[in-house]
Amino acid sequence: SNFNALDDAALLVLLLAHERGLGRYSRWYPYILSLPHEPSCGYSRNTRPHTLDALEALRHELGIDVEGWSAELVKASLYADRIANGLNSDYGQYIQTPEDVSTLDNIKWGLCQVASRATAGNDEYGSLRMVPVADLVNHDVNGGGFTELTGKERIQKGDFVDALDEDDKGTFVVRSLKHGRRRPLRKGQELMVNYNVPLYTPLDWFISLGFVPPERWGPWEKVDPVLPRVRRDGPFAEEVLSAKERWEKEGSSILEKIRETESTWQ
Repeated sequence: SNFNALDDAALLVLLLAHERGLGRYSRWYPYILSLPHEPSCGYSRNTRPHTLDALEALRHELGIDVEGWSAELVKASLYADRIANGLNSDYGQYIQTPEDVSTLDNIKWGLCQVASRATAGNDEYGSLRMVPVADLVNHDVNGGGFTELTGKERIQKGDFVDALDEDDKGTFVVRSLKHGRRRPLRKGQELMVNYNVPLYTPLDWFISLGFVPPERWGPWEKVDPVLPRVRRDGPFAEEVLSAKERWEKEGSSILEKIRETESTWQ
């Protein structure tokens, strides 16, 4: 079979299932142990009774309109089954599987883990990735995002870290931020991150991640921005200049304006 024909999501599912099958011989064994035995994607058949209870709670306690969600969960589950069956048919014979689990169920487990925990990234290192430890951080819409380093970040340019070109390129960093500002954590406080999926509807959240965040509890409709974004902060800014570089670039014009101002005073 041609693994090169698969997209990053499918490769990640097969790799995760295979590493789980290797058990203690996997270099990712500690990470595999940190993953929930029952993944939290909302469409999982194994958690269906709990999922239906959660829908009732969303309806009666939070007032969320969940009309038709049960049917959508069934559709998502059937679609996931088709994906898992296809992967099992073409690649199941090549992956290791735990002794007490069928190859198909192992692939379904991997698919549900990836659906609920994977993070989007630069295509160079995989457009979808599982990041140990980072995927344990819970969501807060006001928090910072998962920042992927380019390897060109420098503190003197205004970045928050000095990155090494090859060693740090593609690394994800999670910082404690709130509303774009640093949020120092006291002992016992939880580090939070914005999952940054603005196009997700409440149903999308529930199907993929198994919960609906507070910012989606009320009536919600996506509205495209009217004005262009102006801020260009962070490591992906188009151009971040240090004070020295900015002076070298704009100093002459600043001095000229000062001279003009002095002449009007005289």
